Amino acid sequence: MKLGHQQRQYYKEWEVKRKQRWKQIIKEGIFYWALPFSLFLTLFELNDHRFIMYEKIELDFILFFITSLILGVINAFLEHRTTDKKYLELKEKSII
Repeated sequence: MKLGHQQRQYYKEWEVKRKQRWKQIIKEGIFYWALPFSLFLTLFELNDHRFIMYEKIELDFILFFITSLILGVINAFLEHRTTDKKYLELKEKSII
């Protein structure tokens, strides 16, 4: 099995990222998943309902954020575990 240039570069970067496991998981869970998703849902709800109370919007945003934060952290954890498993497998076979 041969790796392309982009794959080799990815796994070289991964070697640094894997040492900061929880920092990576929290960063991906919050900034790449929870925040954009909850903002999108809140804006979608604002667009859907013309006359809505602002207190409900704040509550909905907090609810969307907490829900998507949990899902985002779970997703980032599973992604980290899968990538690390593949990295260790390739390193064991001396492909990297």
